[in-house]
Amino acid sequence: MNINSKGSALLHKVEVRFHKQNRLNSKYLIIKRECGSSPLGLFAYYITTLGWIEYAIRNGMIPVVDMKNYYNTFHQKGEVGKINTWELFFEQPCNISLEEALKSNQARYVWGDIPEYQPNESLDFLYNDRIVKYYHQLAKKYIRFQPNVFEILKNKEEKILGRDKGERILGVLARGTDYTSLKPYFHPIQPDIEALSKAIDEYSRRFSCGKIYVATEDMEVLEKLSAIYGERLLYTDQVRVKKVSGYLNHHKEFSERDAFERGIEYLTSIYLLSRCNGLVAGRTSGTVGACLLAEDYEFKHVFSLGRYGIEDIMLQH
Repeated sequence: MNINSKGSALLHKVEVRFHKQNRLNSKYLIIKRECGSSPLGLFAYYITTLGWIEYAIRNGMIPVVDMKNYYNTFHQKGEVGKINTWELFFEQPCNISLEEALKSNQARYVWGDIPEYQPNESLDFLYNDRIVKYYHQLAKKYIRFQPNVFEILKNKEEKILGRDKGERILGVLARGTDYTSLKPYFHPIQPDIEALSKAIDEYSRRFSCGKIYVATEDMEVLEKLSAIYGERLLYTDQVRVKKVSGYLNHHKEFSERDAFERGIEYLTSIYLLSRCNGLVAGRTSGTVGACLLAEDYEFKHVFSLGRYGIEDIMLQH
């Protein structure tokens, strides 16, 4: 019989206690992640899903993603239980539909939102080339873009990055808005413009990058970098905001827009980042996503400045 999320959690406790995995020999592992008070971006779902896919494959199960029956930030009003928002952007990992898996009577849900191990924004992960390549190959095989999404991404790459003259491009991820205004507890501290531009100057000089592509949702950050780098700076034409009083995904300029448009803008910004020669970035889920999508960065500089609510308080003294 199928086991729901609560039952799967209880079963997992039994399995751990008796050192047995998959006692019921479930064929399918249904992957879900509930959206809490802090709304999640697309790459938070991407990373967690990849971690569960790895677990499922390693344990002989077929992974299937359920972003239909649990509310997430890509659900419009009334769509919970009707639309699998994972499939707006990605194919199912093994081409098995959620409906087929749930009808099989051989399915169980994951027992929590976060797997025991997944790609993450720690330096131990980001600078471990072997483990990044392992997850890159896994994502390449099991997290495939929908054909219409891939077409959009390639068109944007050609339009924005170009490379008609073989010009080298430095990728920059500059997270602002809710990260820098709310300083959410335990989230990585982001670099300011001065630190960011210093790193950009150093790496663009060392690796002969004539152009700089920046992925940012913050209009003030974009304006400041534009003032410094002028025509060297490349960026998408996505919606950006200047000030937010809450989480970005709750901001009306984002939350009231079509879910696919919101998601494709963010996905495009990170995909283009992965197509650059190297990366300068703060630690975020988007940074992890760019590293997973990139075939092989020549260089990367990821700022490690501590975490909000912990090291930032320590460093004030």
